[in-house]
Amino acid sequence: MPSSRQPVDRAAPPPGGPAGARAATASSFRLSSSSLRPHRQAYAQLEAQFAALNAKLEDTNRQLQQSLEEKARLGRYLNDVLESLSSGVVAVDVLGQITLFNRAAERITGRPRSQAIGQPYAAILGLESGREKTALHAVQTGSCLRNGEKTLARPDGRLVPLAFSTALVRDQDGRVLGAVEVFDDLSERRRLEAEVQRAQTLSALGQMAATVAHEVRNPLGGIAAFASLLRRELAADEPRRRLVDKIAEGVERLNRIVTGLLDCTRPLRLELRPVDLVELVDEAIASFQTDPARSVHGVSIERSYPASRLCCRLDPGPFQQVLANLLRNAAQAMPTGGCVWVSVVPPQNGDGPVVSVRDSGCGMPAEVLARLFTPFFTTKADGTGLGLVTCRRIVEAHGGRLLAESAPGAGACFRLALPASSLVGPGE
Repeated sequence: MPSSRQPVDRAAPPPGGPAGARAATASSFRLSSSSLRPHRQAYAQLEAQFAALNAKLEDTNRQLQQSLEEKARLGRYLNDVLESLSSGVVAVDVLGQITLFNRAAERITGRPRSQAIGQPYAAILGLESGREKTALHAVQTGSCLRNGEKTLARPDGRLVPLAFSTALVRDQDGRVLGAVEVFDDLSERRRLEAEVQRAQTLSALGQMAATVAHEVRNPLGGIAAFASLLRRELAADEPRRRLVDKIAEGVERLNRIVTGLLDCTRPLRLELRPVDLVELVDEAIASFQTDPARSVHGVSIERSYPASRLCCRLDPGPFQQVLANLLRNAAQAMPTGGCVWVSVVPPQNGDGPVVSVRDSGCGMPAEVLARLFTPFFTTKADGTGLGLVTCRRIVEAHGGRLLAESAPGAGACFRLALPASSLVGPGE
């Protein structure tokens, strides 16, 4: 019976048997390797190019980072320079909005930077002196100003004299980006100019004082002597005796004016020695309160002193003369009575001690306050206008300053600021 299984075809073994198979495999491998070699070389070249590009990119990034850091350092440095300037610097864009407001601008204008940035120029610095004296004028017309002067109104109502200059801000292509205004507070310069003027006035008075003393006092002495003789010859109930008394009073007044003139022009020779400032002030108050000719009925005095002893190098006599004059003026400013506050403030922030005398009187208008230390200026019917002039000279001879503050209806305050150098340390 024939078999049902079909014959299976089998591949014929390669010629040469297993050895031939190995040879064929090796040949195929060599052929494959030969064909892949250009690809491997191209891949190696790509790897090298990628590494070079990556290194170049890293170097470029490093240089860029260094450049950015350098620009940031330069920006911080320029900002530090800008913030360190004593001059105020304000920049505006072409629309007149403030884009820069440095620390000095805050101090001079009395406005914080947070309220100024992004605000219209006119709303922050005002236009009181005219639009032509602002950075807005430079932006709108292209006309810049150099070394101009104007007045700034601060939020607290104080008027500040300013010296200012304006300039346009342009980019590298010359396009106008806005304008910058640089300004300085002239208040201290104005004060120094007034001091120089006052010193020149006092110098002229000093030259005149000697002549006045000789030319006026000698006739005054004769008038006083003859008035005294005439008074003796008149009976006590003689009506003309009153006229003689008026002559004597006039002579005395003229003599006081001449004496005051000599006192405020004569060089001061102080005898400085360590004294307790609080004790000296208290003695001046006690002397004022016990002297009927100086005190005024209905005037009370409140004291405010530091707890510790405050020793300063002063000349007690002239210094008490200043305090007595300030107390008398304060009392005379309150004819119906009131209160005088006397305080001694210890040194603060490197400054010297301050003695202040403040009253609750009628106060003074600005025009009177401005002329307060002018020789012969007085608002009193029997005043000579030399008392405060002499007081200031005494205080300045001690190296200090005598300052006055007042407003109508708000009383007056005189501050006697001594220098820190007047302080006497323990053991001195």
